[in-house]
Amino acid sequence: MEDIFLKLVREGITPNSYYILHCIKDGIIPNSFVNKDLEVRRLISENWLNNDLTLSDKSIIFTTEIDGYFKKSKKKTSKDLMGHNFMQNIQAYVNIFPNKKLSSGKYARVPAKNLENSFRWFFETYEYDWETIFLATQKYILEYESKNYEYMRTSQYFLRKQNVDKSWDSDLATYCEFLNDNPDDDIIPFTDLVV
Repeated sequence: MEDIFLKLVREGITPNSYYILHCIKDGIIPNSFVNKDLEVRRLISENWLNNDLTLSDKSIIFTTEIDGYFKKSKKKTSKDLMGHNFMQNIQAYVNIFPNKKLSSGKYARVPAKNLENSFRWFFETYEYDWETIFLATQKYILEYESKNYEYMRTSQYFLRKQNVDKSWDSDLATYCEFLNDNPDDDIIPFTDLVV
């Protein structure tokens, strides 16, 4: 709101004068608490209004700028947040998980479409790219593979899990952060091949 008042001051226009411009622009009859005759004379003398009481080019540009402060920002689309091939990337993420039922009784893989909102949240909250997400997920899966996936989270809970206090956590973000902090850490652990 302060930006609007500063803009009015810079242009040398009072709030009442702007109110009159707004009323003319939108075809509204001004309220009687504003001295419209005084404001109209001022607006005409400063080239905000034409003599026929239509908005001048200067006032059309100005009122459009002020209206811009009140327009709601457009919500980003999934494509804007996650990239052009986001559904393919989500499916690739799901495919990293084993195609089996976990000891919790839930399937490790959750359908990709069910994860879109969780990934929207993830990309709005954190700044990791798909490559880091895939590497972090592979690291997580490899850690649990040797334990036969005991106590491993599903693809959805690894991405985003709601806490008791209704806040959200992401183990995926923790693994991504670990990879960023330790770029030389081996993703795939060395194992002995037993023949």
